Amino acid sequence: MKKLFAISLLALFSFSAAQAQEDDKMLFNHLSVGITTGTPGLIGFDVATTCTPYLQIRAGISIMPRFKYSTDISMGKSDVKKFNDYINQINNAADDPKNASLGIPHIYGTVQEKYDIEGKFGFTNGKILFDFFPFTSKGFPFFITVGAYFGGSEIISVYNKDDRALNIVNEANEAIEKTKGIAASYGIPTDLNKIYGEVGDYRLGPDADGNAKFSIKVNGFKPYLGIGFGRPVPKGRIGFQFELGCMFWSTPKVTYSGYDAATNESNFEIDNDKVGDKDVGKAIDVVKKFGVWPCISFRLCGRIF
Repeated sequence: MKKLFAISLLALFSFSAAQAQEDDKMLFNHLSVGITTGTPGLIGFDVATTCTPYLQIRAGISIMPRFKYSTDISMGKSDVKKFNDYINQINNAADDPKNASLGIPHIYGTVQEKYDIEGKFGFTNGKILFDFFPFTSKGFPFFITVGAYFGGSEIISVYNKDDRALNIVNEANEAIEKTKGIAASYGIPTDLNKIYGEVGDYRLGPDADGNAKFSIKVNGFKPYLGIGFGRPVPKGRIGFQFELGCMFWSTPKVTYSGYDAATNESNFEIDNDKVGDKDVGKAIDVVKKFGVWPCISFRLCGRIF
């Protein structure tokens, strides 16, 4: 795709240079402003200028607002009770004067039966696009577009809604380390491992601030190829464009902001081969197939001069 993009640009500029020798007075002598809507961004703004009779250039910004979705995840009542009983046992050990030298932390708070989570989808990109009109001599405003969008890499994220909501897990894991030698005296399981969420080979825990987030990320630089009808700089005062194309933003990556107890990694990419769970693995596999974002857009513009 990168080679095709480079060849297209080279051919476009070569043709434009030849035309400029014949009609150099047209270079940047007209300007328009436009508003856009579509899948590259629900709302966008740009400016366009003429280069040759066969080439016009657009630059601007496209914004897909962050759409949010809130829900919650529930823990089983028996698991919640078991965990909170365990916290009470840890606190008994921490409050015992004879253990003062061990520095066992007192855990404040309890595990809740439900935790609020929130998901976001959206992105913002700048753009520069080159519109080539092969039939301009016949007055037909069909164009071929090459160019690129560029901006943030995170397009989807899912995270705990309340800040530091999972910090109690960090506190409990710290206490586990410091009570291993005296666990049996307080009814604490001596073979207790740190608390984490099992997903295949992963042992996932929150980050140091008690938060956890899954993200889907793509390349910040996104080559674009498209076709359309209409002129970025209209011959009259008002013009309209319709465009179909594709934004090539690479194979999406699924990342996790917390840590993996199995490897002690933090902020890492999820490896589909290590997920194990069929449903989760299939979902990640589907996400990674969307290396191309289909684009359909509409543009209303006005010529300034």
